[in-house]
Amino acid sequence: MGEQALSAPKKKILYVGLFIAPFLLAMALIFMAKGLGTLPIMSEDGKWLQLKRKNPPKYYTIPEFNLNDFEGKQVHFQHSDSVLYLLTILPKSKPAEWSKHVLYIGEKIVPRATNIKVISLFEGTPEENLWEEDPLPYIKTKSDKWSLVYIDEIQFDEFLSKFKTSVNDSTGIPPYVLVDKDEHIRAHCDINDAKISRDIPKMFKLLSNQYVSGKLDIKQVKK
Repeated sequence: MGEQALSAPKKKILYVGLFIAPFLLAMALIFMAKGLGTLPIMSEDGKWLQLKRKNPPKYYTIPEFNLNDFEGKQVHFQHSDSVLYLLTILPKSKPAEWSKHVLYIGEKIVPRATNIKVISLFEGTPEENLWEEDPLPYIKTKSDKWSLVYIDEIQFDEFLSKFKTSVNDSTGIPPYVLVDKDEHIRAHCDINDAKISRDIPKMFKLLSNQYVSGKLDIKQVKK
């Protein structure tokens, strides 16, 4: 006995499942990727630039630095180490916000951007003990590439300058800094902007999957 032929409704379902649904899914992914776009890059004079392939201006490179983490171990921000970085800096005027930001990074960013190193800078000293709870046990459960360091008041201002950023007028907290594999600043993300903060893992995915080498040029765009 020959195989039973598929009815017209079953053929339609099979056609949709094999061809139409994957096509629509692919188009949706392309649309989302275009919605986020490519990340700009900061020039030497602090202007945001869009990627282009002609006559590149000089862009800004964060200087190398070394600091001691909460356990006294050296934390190195080095050039040419081919690592994506998330840099955060929090003032001692907002100690109640410290734990909130650690939790946000640990729950919303690190699990979805596992290829990055995180250096969280806090203005203060171990003796001041501005923490509600010791953060070290928590971060060790989240990532072995996440470091917490203290900086003093003078260093705080120096690192704001190194990161080409400033304290947000409304929150009193500087934005998060996204850094590519060439130590160039690719985004300043104000954490109080829900859409921007939600898109941080997507931004790191762009930097990882669509990393732009030094051969590509850039053009200036309006802020």
